[in-house]
Parts: sequence; C-alpha cells; structure tokens
Amino acid sequence: MQLATRADKRRPRRQIQEVTIDDVAAAAGVSRMTVSRVLRGGHLVRAPLQERVFDAVKKLNYRLNLSARALAGSGPSRVALVYQNPSQAFLGELLTGALKEASKLGMQLTLTADAATHDRTAEIESVLRSGVQSFVLPSPACDAPDVLDLLRAARARWVAISPANLDLHPFSVSADHFDIARRMTTRLIELGHRDIGFIAGDPASKGGAERLRGHLHAMAAADIKHCPVERGFFTFQSGLEATERMLAAFPECTAIIACNDDMAAAAISIAHRHRLEVPGDLTVAGFDDTPIATTVSPAITTARQPIADMAQHAIRMLHAAAQTSDKEDKRTQKVLPCTLIERESSAPPPTVAKIRHG
Repeated sequence: MQLATRADKRRPRRQIQEVTIDDVAAAAGVSRMTVSRVLRGGHLVRAPLQERVFDAVKKLNYRLNLSARALAGSGPSRVALVYQNPSQAFLGELLTGALKEASKLGMQLTLTADAATHDRTAEIESVLRSGVQSFVLPSPACDAPDVLDLLRAARARWVAISPANLDLHPFSVSADHFDIARRMTTRLIELGHRDIGFIAGDPASKGGAERLRGHLHAMAAADIKHCPVERGFFTFQSGLEATERMLAAFPECTAIIACNDDMAAAAISIAHRHRLEVPGDLTVAGFDDTPIATTVSPAITTARQPIADMAQHAIRMLHAAAQTSDKEDKRTQKVLPCTLIERESSAPPPTVAKIRHG
C-alpha cells in the first residue's frame, strides 16, 4: 500500500517529463532541428519561429534539461526558472540568456509550468521535491510573498530579476531604469524639445517609478519646470486614455515619453486621430523595445532592457553562490545598463508648435 502511494505521488512528475522535443516541434509546426537551435540560443532562426517554439514550450510545460555534464562539487547542477504569464518577447530573451549560460557552466535548467497564482507554490514545491535548490525568479514571482516564504523555508537560493524591493533578496539583477529614462529625456531635450509630457506606468512597478524619476531628473537638470505627467498602467488602452488627457491639458507639448512601448504605440494612434504627424508635429518615445515598437508606423524610439544578459548574470550568481558555504553568502545586486534606440518616431520639434484642439 505504501509503495503504491509513493508511485502515485511520482506519477505527475513522470507525466511532465514525457513531453519530448518532438512534441514541442509538432506543437510549434517546425522541425526538431529548429526547436534544438532555438533552445540553444536561437542562432539562424527567425524571430517568428522562435516565438512559436517558446509558445509550445509554455503550453506543454516542457522541461529543459540542457546538460548532464555537471560534476559533483562543481556547483549547482540544476536551476529552475520560475515564470508567470510573461510576454513572448520577454520569455524568449530570458530563456536565451539562461540557456546559454547554463549550457556553458554544465548546468541543467528546468522551466516551471505557467501556473495560475494559486497553483504557483504547488509547482515550486514539486520542483523542490525533485531536488532543485536554485531558482531564477523574474517579476512578478520575485515579488510574491508566498514564493519567497516557500524558498526561505526550503533554504533554497534564488536570484530575483527586476524585483520591486531589493532588500528582500540576497541576489538580484536589474536594469538601470533611472539612467535610461534620464538619457532618453536628455536626448529629446538635445533635439530641442522643452514641452515634454510623460505617461507613467503602474505605480506598483519599481521599474516604472525609476523611469519617471529619471525623466524628472533630466527635466530639472535642463531647468524645465513644467513637467506634466499622466498615469497609465502599461496597457495599450491606458495609453490611449492618458494621451487624450495629456493633449487636452497640455496642447503645446511637442513630445510624449510613455513608460513602455504599448503606451507609446497608443500615443501614436491618438496623434493620428488628432491629425498630428509623428514625428513632424509630435515626437513619441517608449521603453522595452518589444515587437510593437517596430510594428507600428513610424517605428518607435525606445530603450532596450538587457534581458538575456540579466538571465546570464542570474545563472552565474547561482553557480558562484553554490561554491561557498551559507555563511559566506554575500548580498549581490547587479544593475545593468539599457540601450537607447533611436527610430523614426523622434525628431526635432516643429518650428511653430500647433495648438491642439480636442
């Protein structure tokens, strides 16, 4: 009776492991070789095919065990990447970085299921029972008290990627949102803009708050005192509404910086509705360099987060931490620079600003 109970407990894990690379290939409608190339860094594979493969990986809960080369005493042999509903673009870059570094260090990488919030701890408990003691936690998992309580109780290690509260994490990797927003605003000022509006993100987002802070810092440095800010929530719809409010309250603005690309795309849409040319009448900039930034017309001036680099640093941190005893663990917080990407949506302001009427 006892043996049967143990077998029952093991059965769900074997069912998950039964998913093969061939199953992923079939679900994605690509060859086995294409899946293999994508999971090893995406070399020579077009972005749409990479997205299809990552979508299949998510749907099938495919476990990525890259290497059995880890030797005893050489560091953690297994790492779990926990995620919950990331964008395809974010997941693709995150996996690329984690897979590349895990393979280099001879580690095994497990991708957890895309579980609903109430099932998230059960999924992590399952991974812990399998022997995994090292975790990569992107937001929002790294901000979830239930996840952190569970990992602390299990005495597991984790690296948080872009956490809201750095003090909760012994190891973290973040993008420098303050600096890139400061540089973004400074660049628009260099182009001649002084009437610049800002569409902020969700107030719960630390990255969004840092972007607003960086923008206001650049405006103050240029002695620009009028700094209108409208609240958005990182969604296209909230960007539409915030842009309408901005143009109504600040008709003389010549530039709008939105806290992400979705809201920047929304700002371009509203500008078109008002018969404003972008960038002839209104410059628009965003953040994150997601696919929509190059899908809309004109393509959006934006900032690229070093997502793959953050994942690589996270894997290296876990590998290095496992070489020391618990007493030797030291708090490590890495902040990586973002890249400013200028495209067609930004230009010098018009010589004579038009007065906008709703």
